[in-house]
Amino acid sequence: MAGFFTRGIILEQRKEPALRRKLRTFLNANYANMLFESDLPCDGAELFGEEIIEIARLARIIDERDGMFLHEKLEKARQMEAKVLVGDAIDDEPYVSSQLNPLLFLQKEAGEGLRLAAKAVGNPKIYFAIYKNLSDVDLKTKLPKKIEGVEIRRIHGRYPAEFRTMDDFDGQGPTVLVGICSLIHLYRAVYEHRIQSTCFVTVAGRCVANPTNLEVSIGMTPTQLFERCGLAEEPGYVVVGGSMTGEVCPDPDSYLVGTMSRAVLALRDEEKKRRYQCVGCGRCAEVCPENLTPFYINRYIEQGRYEELAFYDIHRCIGCGTCSYICPAKIDIAQNIKQAKAEMAKNRQKKEADENAAV
Repeated sequence: MAGFFTRGIILEQRKEPALRRKLRTFLNANYANMLFESDLPCDGAELFGEEIIEIARLARIIDERDGMFLHEKLEKARQMEAKVLVGDAIDDEPYVSSQLNPLLFLQKEAGEGLRLAAKAVGNPKIYFAIYKNLSDVDLKTKLPKKIEGVEIRRIHGRYPAEFRTMDDFDGQGPTVLVGICSLIHLYRAVYEHRIQSTCFVTVAGRCVANPTNLEVSIGMTPTQLFERCGLAEEPGYVVVGGSMTGEVCPDPDSYLVGTMSRAVLALRDEEKKRRYQCVGCGRCAEVCPENLTPFYINRYIEQGRYEELAFYDIHRCIGCGTCSYICPAKIDIAQNIKQAKAEMAKNRQKKEADENAAV
């Protein structure tokens, strides 16, 4: 229970009924033809570790949890001699279950995909990881202790628990986390020689008539997904990427869903669009899992004093969104920090380019 005494926030999960509903597909007509050519056998037992990594490269698989190419992650884990490989299905943001739902409904693909990844890395210990504090889910009846013979570790603690997952495997050696969806795509790449052309997305929110997890073709729009699930009422705003870390989508007709979208939410109220002055309550600092002082950081961002931000360790921000969630003034501090970091990186690159040109 130590995780409850760490910084962060306890969130109402709101995962049902999407979590318990069967995973549905919504694919383009060309899905059947999205294959790659290879002389490697379509059998994991006959493949060497290097060949599995090569198949992940040919399939262009992207890990949904961090946007890294799977073959690069596996190669890096192999070089660092990882001792633990974890299939990440933690999904600790409200509404989102686009990793946990595929784990439950595509158990064979997920289990075999994890074993294939482990073989590529060098056969470390393997686990699945899920979020323990799912307040609206009966863990005993809905979630098993093992899937395909692989132990499930239940990560506890306040949001953002996913960033503290490594603590649960402390002492076992170098640990690598891989997204469940990328493991499912690895299974398909090995046994079907299939290129990754789909992603898994939770379509939910108070305005969605039938909250559901979908496997959809990459490049579809939020509007198309809402047509599939139905809208009970016109949403006040649409969020892509999760209720905590996602961004408001101003044009659901043109935004393209990708491998890291994770969720498309149609929400009712307009609070995310409101903006008030900071009242200096300090709640954002109390919950920040990285022990930052977001209200000071945000103040300097608003004043354009980017040179002061390094003193407040802005680079340590993990983008979890707890500061924005807890802020009584409804200031989107997390988004301001994200934009400031991007602007600082752009300025740094320009400065380096100017210095190189001068030389």
